[in-house]
Amino acid sequence: MSLFNAKSNFTRNDASALRLLRKSESSDDDEKRLKRREKNRGAAQRSRKKQTQRADELHEAYECLEQENSLLRKEVQILIEEQQRLTNALKAHEPLCPVLNCGMTSTSRSIGTVSPEFMSR
Repeated sequence: MSLFNAKSNFTRNDASALRLLRKSESSDDDEKRLKRREKNRGAAQRSRKKQTQRADELHEAYECLEQENSLLRKEVQILIEEQQRLTNALKAHEPLCPVLNCGMTSTSRSIGTVSPEFMSR
C-alpha cells in the first residue's frame, strides 16, 4: 500500500514539504554543530595559549630563582671564608692579647669565657 494512494490525506506536495522541512532541520543542526565546533576550537586555542604563557612565566621565574640561588651561594662562600679569616686572626691574637693573659685563669681561657673583672670594661 502506498503512502500516496487515494485514501490517504497525505499528498505528494506534503511529502515534498516534509523533505524540505527535514533538510531545513538538518541544515539547522549542521549550522549549530559548526558553530559549536568553531566555538570549541576558539576555546581550545585560548586554553593552549594560556597554558603556554603559564609555562613561559614559570620558566622565567625558575631562571630568576636559579640566579638568586647562585648569588646567595656565592655570598655564603664569601662569609665562610671571612669567618675562617677572622677565626685565624683571633687565634693568632690570643697568645699576644694582654687582656686575655692578664687576669684570666687558664680554665676560663680554655672555654672561652672572660673573667668578671673584664666584663665591666
